[in-house]
Amino acid sequence: MASPFAALPPELLLLIFSLASTHRPTAVALSLVSHWVRNHVEHNLYHTVSLSSSRSLVAFIATLDSKPYAFAHNLVKRLSITALGPINNIDQVLKKCTGVTSLICGFSVPSYVHCAWSLKQPVAPLETTTFRLPIAPHKQYLIALACRDGLDMSIISPLVTHLRIQLTPATTFESVARLRELPYLTHLAISYRHGLYGSVNSIKEMLGPVLEEGRLKILVIHVTGAGCKAHCKEIEKWRTDSIIEVIGTPMQRCRFPTLVIAERATAVLPQWEEGDNIWDVNPSHCSY
Repeated sequence: MASPFAALPPELLLLIFSLASTHRPTAVALSLVSHWVRNHVEHNLYHTVSLSSSRSLVAFIATLDSKPYAFAHNLVKRLSITALGPINNIDQVLKKCTGVTSLICGFSVPSYVHCAWSLKQPVAPLETTTFRLPIAPHKQYLIALACRDGLDMSIISPLVTHLRIQLTPATTFESVARLRELPYLTHLAISYRHGLYGSVNSIKEMLGPVLEEGRLKILVIHVTGAGCKAHCKEIEKWRTDSIIEVIGTPMQRCRFPTLVIAERATAVLPQWEEGDNIWDVNPSHCSY
């Protein structure tokens, strides 16, 4: 019995495959049908790539090595790397996927920077010796191991507009203050466990230099851990006082961003993998 698809024009088949491949499991299944079908579903199949294990990292490198040079740049737009390594493979992926606009980093930053430097060719005397991420996404999320050893500006894209970081005992006030060097940063989310800072004054002091730049539009603060409700209320009072403070002062009216407070830190990776807009937040939300 002939396939019902045989009578359909190629343009209609292409439309059907394109729509069906927006569902990732379906896209994977379709990629096994034929080379013709695979070529037409690859756009959706590789648009969002999540590498959570060494095996997936190595397999993805093998796939990229079998593709044309521009394949990764043109197709991979959203990339998540939470695999522990191999670190040199993480470096390879980042150097190949230069078209990424949204990046989740969940690997050890010091290990990556050390590896990237060791693989880098000797620089000329006039070249800069400052390490920079080889890609420039506009949205970036530092989670898990990426924040364990503190905040390293070299892992943050200079073109980032939306940034999420986790504060740990290794995070210094000076490193957070350096976020003011990011000229396009408009959305900032921080998460930390209650008890890491004794009062909201520490948070105010830490974020002061960034807020003073006046570029932030959204500031999201996620607090976790037992007993964080009182801390959230202190943050809410800070928001209220700041709004009152700028009323009647036109030069400073836009200085303080919309502040969103949440008692629970949302799981970024599952939301990101599902394509949800992590920054689609309700400015009035305060879950305590």
